[in-house]
Amino acid sequence: MADKPIREDVHRRDFMKIAGGASAVAMTGLAGCTGGSDTDGGSDADDGSDAPSYPDGDIRYIVPFSEGGGTDTYARQVIPQMADALGTNIAIENIPGAASLRGTGELFFSEPDGYTFGGFNPPSTPVSAMVNPPNFEMTELAGVGTYARTPFVIVANADYEVESFSDLVDRYADGELEIFAGKERGGVDHVMALLMQGLYDFPWDRYVGYDGSGPAVQATIANEVPATISTDTAALSAVESGRADAIVCMSSNGTSVFPDLPSVTDEGFDNIDFIGELRRGMFAPSGTPSDVIQTLTGALETALASDPVQEWSESTGNVIEYGGPGVAEDAVANAFELIPQNVDLEAVRQEV
Repeated sequence: MADKPIREDVHRRDFMKIAGGASAVAMTGLAGCTGGSDTDGGSDADDGSDAPSYPDGDIRYIVPFSEGGGTDTYARQVIPQMADALGTNIAIENIPGAASLRGTGELFFSEPDGYTFGGFNPPSTPVSAMVNPPNFEMTELAGVGTYARTPFVIVANADYEVESFSDLVDRYADGELEIFAGKERGGVDHVMALLMQGLYDFPWDRYVGYDGSGPAVQATIANEVPATISTDTAALSAVESGRADAIVCMSSNGTSVFPDLPSVTDEGFDNIDFIGELRRGMFAPSGTPSDVIQTLTGALETALASDPVQEWSESTGNVIEYGGPGVAEDAVANAFELIPQNVDLEAVRQEV
């Protein structure tokens, strides 16, 4: 069973930890404020004029990965600005486990009242669902919007002084290196690693999975594993510190976080863009009212255009790109269409 996350409430001006909590939560926004929109919140009052505007209470944002990964990093930049736009508090809650299906399931089965939404990144979580089908249909989630495209990279412990992806492959072929890492088994990183075994003749011997890119990168710099798949966002601080080297970008589109990093296609390997980059999205439970979705996506668009988010994007190279609710839903649908066309899912299931 996955560890229960640790609950923490974080307000804009002060921080306080609640002892003994069971989930990781960061509260951002304006305590005590209500109504960032004229949209009705579904009140039972007979007179519509007495209905509170949405939102009139705190909102929960679920991140189905551990703290420190790319999804969590983006959330801690974007969600505070959404909270400001909505005039309320938004609690960031990390619920890792089951290759991101645990937190996504919590999102799916939450009340569709606008007070719970969350983020995951097609094709990542859809791949997890295709390998280990959960008791919910991910395509039924309501899209809120998309906010970025993020490529995967491979990073290695700097002590190995890996010169290129071809050099890394050779090190594994020679037996110098054996263990390769990424997010949990059965998830998108594991599927990508298995794909590279056959497509790139990349002969890693044992795969180790972690709750998110953040823990996988930490394991790499601690030399628990020599190399790992990671989002470029999650790898940035480790590479900047000199404790890890960025080896290759898995997307032919490259990475603005590491603009000089060659892609696998640059090094002569086949294109795997269908799985080599993420479309970061936000989603709400099925049945969430359309006016609530419009309020949330409006807050997302406002947040992405805000000075703090734009300055963070410019300073780190992390791409910011708004897409509407339909874009988020299409990203999920496309993953369920394209991955089975390119990946032997039954073979992956046998490896899990």
